[in-house]
Amino acid sequence: MDTSEPLAEVGQGRPGVAGALAVAAGVAFLAMVTYLFAVLGPAGLSVDMFDDPRALLPWVDRHRGLYQGMWLLYLLSQVLLLPVPWLLGEHLGARTAAVVGTVSVVIALVGLVVLLAASPVTADAYQQAVQRGTAGGPEAVLTVHTVAADIGKDLRLVSEVLLGAWLILAGGDLRRRTGRRGWWALAVLGGWAVLVAAWKLVQPAMPLEDWLGFLLGAGYAGLGAGLLRRHATHNSSDVPSA
Repeated sequence: MDTSEPLAEVGQGRPGVAGALAVAAGVAFLAMVTYLFAVLGPAGLSVDMFDDPRALLPWVDRHRGLYQGMWLLYLLSQVLLLPVPWLLGEHLGARTAAVVGTVSVVIALVGLVVLLAASPVTADAYQQAVQRGTAGGPEAVLTVHTVAADIGKDLRLVSEVLLGAWLILAGGDLRRRTGRRGWWALAVLGGWAVLVAAWKLVQPAMPLEDWLGFLLGAGYAGLGAGLLRRHATHNSSDVPSA
């Protein structure tokens, strides 16, 4: 006998809102990762350049609009994702998961603002220092950029650790609430995110985090699709037959 409580009974319509936002966030996140490899890659940007400011800053100065486009897609995905943990937590009665998920997105947004604001400014300053030939000028700009980039990267990785923890908690809560074993896939994705992000914090050269974005984007979309499907099924069951 299935003793799980239908998800949509816990609130009035919010699972549908959470599902739609999660799908939109997943699409935006996948678009950002695809943009990085399909648009910025052919324009001359490689992932390795993020750890090589001498190569990155001149490229950013020449392609400022393209570069900011990537971060704006990232910003859109996080803004769309921001309400999801709290909406889902309310309906599952899982406030701890809601807090962890919300904090993870807020930290990601803070790190994003640091990168979005600092990189174009330091790129312009670096090019001007090189052109002027000021002794020590380029090195000073590189130092400032490295500090800002490291702060932004560490904030992103801490966010991914917390995000993975939220996915683990949410996957487990959804499994218990709905009785669907498929939700364990969300918890597995969360565990992988925690492992990869924590590993990257300890060993910055570790390359697995470069591809984590595809999995996270797919995970957000899958979470949203599952919530929308559950919400639609519950609503259709409430329609009286003729």
